[in-house]
Amino acid sequence: MIETLVYLALYAIIMTGLLSAVYSLIESSVHNQTVAMVEEEGNFLAGKIEWALSNAREILAPSSSGSTLSVTTFDGSPITIGLTGGDMRIQEASNPAHILNNTNVSITNLSFTHARASSDGINPESIESSFTIFATTSSGRFLSRAFSTLKYLRK
Repeated sequence: MIETLVYLALYAIIMTGLLSAVYSLIESSVHNQTVAMVEEEGNFLAGKIEWALSNAREILAPSSSGSTLSVTTFDGSPITIGLTGGDMRIQEASNPAHILNNTNVSITNLSFTHARASSDGINPESIESSFTIFATTSSGRFLSRAFSTLKYLRK
């Protein structure tokens, strides 16, 4: 009888440890998936900003710094990237604006800094962009990451 109680106590201890280990693994997996999603989303959005700038003939906005980027491409089409609520949007020509990020993240602190070319030609014209992505894991933990890019413009 005592042996049975000892075995039941050992079984209970082992099962408790096993269940807590499995819970930790699942929680870690969910967190890692959210981290990967935020990283991929940030890289995608930074890539879209670089794409818009890679074909830019003229920067319309910002003149020095601001939260909206407007460019005219070499074929004369305007592209505008800005923030509405927690969504980054892009509008090409007269088409309606499209949300770039997925619904699982929120974008904040979108800013663009326009540096004009120096008169001596040493420093070319550039646009620096930065933004922060926020996401929440399924367990309610908040996750954020800041992204920034610097693009030199060709003339």
